[in-house]
Amino acid sequence: MTARLDALNLAGDLPGVLLDAKRLAASAPGVHGRRRAGQGEDFWQYRDHRAEDGARLVDWRRSARGDRFFVREREREAAQTAWFWIDPEPGFDWSSDPARPTKLHRARTMALALAILLSRGGERVGALGRQPRRGARAVDRLAVDLLQPVQDVEAPSNSCVIFLSDFYAPAAIWRERLLACARAGATGALTMIADPAEEDFPFQGRTLFEAPGRGGDVLIGRAEAARTAYAERLAQQRREIRTLGAELGFPALLHRTDHNAAPALSMLIAFISERYG
Repeated sequence: MTARLDALNLAGDLPGVLLDAKRLAASAPGVHGRRRAGQGEDFWQYRDHRAEDGARLVDWRRSARGDRFFVREREREAAQTAWFWIDPEPGFDWSSDPARPTKLHRARTMALALAILLSRGGERVGALGRQPRRGARAVDRLAVDLLQPVQDVEAPSNSCVIFLSDFYAPAAIWRERLLACARAGATGALTMIADPAEEDFPFQGRTLFEAPGRGGDVLIGRAEAARTAYAERLAQQRREIRTLGAELGFPALLHRTDHNAAPALSMLIAFISERYG
């Protein structure tokens, strides 16, 4: 019940997220899908009958309209679906500036923008743990599904999974998560989303650091004295995540919420297009 109420509260933000995603998708290069003839259920196109096709493949209803024989081709079933996983931790739904989007808002925007481009290319898209979809309504359904994120769900075999997180969870947790994907033959991309305050650590003097939804607040008398140690620990965490992703087929990119999302989306598109190649 609590999860449903949280989702209903977040639903009021959906129109804004979808609008941001459409604007972002419009600024990015397109994605070429894998639409081609093959074994599938969906009609793709008619083509002229060839001698090697034999009479069995002739579409007699279409051919009866003229003087030529036609073959009805179906679209090859996509072997992959783009799955999205967005960090469910309370700290991910945070911004250091009310005028700036939260990390969660930016993650949803980037996920939906990529889903728009993939859907145009004929791909299926879905939230991990939910039903994937394709077609005109796929992105709208994905937007709703992303309102109720999941902690850990088994990745489908040979799939493409896009993780969007701040990746502050211990590297050991991410190793188990990505190893489970690798065992299923899944690859994808890691999108590290950070708030500028987390990157620059601009704090000075007596500062209370609060952990959203967790408790365990920390009061530091001279915050500036912790800046160097903080930067070193953050850099180490990022190196571990990048190395882990590279080993298991999940290249990583870093995006700050005070930067334009278009370059990061373009890089993400490159990662995914390479996976679909």
